[in-house]
Amino acid sequence: IHGTLHPRAVIEYVELWRLLQTIQLSSEPDKLSWKWTADGSYSARAAYHALFMGATTAPFWRPIWKTWAPSNAKIFLWLASLNRCWTADRRARHNLPHDPICKLCSQDSETLHRLLVGCVFSRIIWHDIMAWCRIPVLPPDGTSGFFDWWMATTASTPACLHKGTNSIIILTSWALWKHRNAALFDNAAPSYNKLVEHIKQEAELWVRAGAKGLDRIVHVT
Repeated sequence: IHGTLHPRAVIEYVELWRLLQTIQLSSEPDKLSWKWTADGSYSARAAYHALFMGATTAPFWRPIWKTWAPSNAKIFLWLASLNRCWTADRRARHNLPHDPICKLCSQDSETLHRLLVGCVFSRIIWHDIMAWCRIPVLPPDGTSGFFDWWMATTASTPACLHKGTNSIIILTSWALWKHRNAALFDNAAPSYNKLVEHIKQEAELWVRAGAKGLDRIVHVT
């Protein structure tokens, strides 16, 4: 019949009627109260903090977002910190087509850890870049995760080199990822020499673009 309530609407109506039975009306005027402050008064500060209720803090947000680097490189590192990069192991977990072998070294199965600091190719790249920058730390040996190695590396360098060290680590990891993508999607042959030269050129461009602290470890010709 036209106008008949849907059964779900009837249930909602009955529930609303039940809830209204407990409300006692008074002659006092209505008063707006903001539940996020003790006195019930609205403030922009309280509204801002309410937006983050229940939020968690990622452990590596500071070196990623507080370091001078282009946004696309930072976004890549942010996704990497959340293990959201589409490496072969992640595609396997989602039952997607994938080639399990690392495209850079053609030896190990591909994971984000192996790609960035575990495979032979990436470790050689890090060794050459760290030596070029004259950073007094050891390159990764593959035993530690990428972010653990990054934090340990920054902690072991002088404070005046922290910003530059973070920038070159972001640049090198971002370059490794792009080099891997070129091998995967464009069938490009991985090349130590080409990648190292590319990273050096990019580092000089970053310095000219205003990368804070990078000029302390990178010599611009």
